[in-house]
Amino acid sequence: MKPTSNICLAWLSLCLSLAGVTAQAAARYNIVEIGVGTSANAINGSGQIAGDVSDSVGTPQAFLYTNGALTMLGTLGGAESTGSAINDHGNVVGMSTTADNSRRAYLYSAGGMTDLGTLGGNEAMALGINNAGQIVGSAANGEGYFHAFRYTSGAMQDLGTLGGSVSNAFDINRHGQVVGNASVSDEFRWTHAFMYDNTGMRDLGTFGGNYSAAWSVNDAGHAVGYAATTDNAADHAFLYAGGVMHDLGTLGGTYSFASGINNRNQVVGNSNVPGDAGSHAFLYADGSMTDLNSLIDPASGWTILHASDINDHGQIAATGCRAGECVALRLDLAVTAVPEPSVWATLLCGLAVLMMSLWTHRAPPGFRAHG
Repeated sequence: MKPTSNICLAWLSLCLSLAGVTAQAAARYNIVEIGVGTSANAINGSGQIAGDVSDSVGTPQAFLYTNGALTMLGTLGGAESTGSAINDHGNVVGMSTTADNSRRAYLYSAGGMTDLGTLGGNEAMALGINNAGQIVGSAANGEGYFHAFRYTSGAMQDLGTLGGSVSNAFDINRHGQVVGNASVSDEFRWTHAFMYDNTGMRDLGTFGGNYSAAWSVNDAGHAVGYAATTDNAADHAFLYAGGVMHDLGTLGGTYSFASGINNRNQVVGNSNVPGDAGSHAFLYADGSMTDLNSLIDPASGWTILHASDINDHGQIAATGCRAGECVALRLDLAVTAVPEPSVWATLLCGLAVLMMSLWTHRAPPGFRAHG
């Protein structure tokens, strides 16, 4: 075989190899460590994170993470607070204890914490907030039962239940749609996922079992959470869209739990994996569930156990462990786009074909045209 032929074949081999690599390339995430003792609960569009940091005896206090700095949010006079949700204005909501050790819902804004009150009882917790400042959560009523609430312009509205005595609201979108879970009878264990809008509270159902809960909702009204399968054999993550609860499956284990969804319908949560290897965080996108641990550098040493929230830029609030220590993390997308094989592979293969043509039809050595 002529050396020139070897060169041409090498070019062909290279272009085909690059085409394969390009087609198989996957997104990768950089890991930002939030701090010792932290847990991340929510992320906004700017990458700010709301969560809790625990002291040496396990007492949590709420924090706001911004550009590498932790701001401690304080309390309403007690020892504990939690940061449950954050909007794009950097306003945080959660639960704080008071001086008499009651638990109360709060709004943190402009550097201060405001008590949101209750539904007639003595305790409440805030769990979601939208950019309009509407807040949702759960508060005790005069009978001592916790009911889901929506807080708008200084007023706390009781959202009721699905026929039982208790309910909880976990998230709210920009249209004011609320998701959570509510009891369907006086058997408190049997709560169903709900969506609440101007028409009232709607039961989202289950996968055949007795319970479910919706944890997050995007601006299209698509909700995610978990639901029991037949005979309550397992809990599976769901995506509720178009009036149907879709089973998202697992990472090969028996259960999964979806905790966040963005406006691109990307879902995050956690699932157990085969072989008693515990729980791993997942990203669900384009119809498939991917272990987030396969999308980070394995040399980093981190194991991502749970993903709690995702923003529209694809940044993820998560919990990971390394060397026996588990902390809050932010996963930042390192590769936002992968070139299609048709771009580079076609160019290289075209170049290879051109080179083969030139070598094949070149003039023989010593040839000279006659004029």
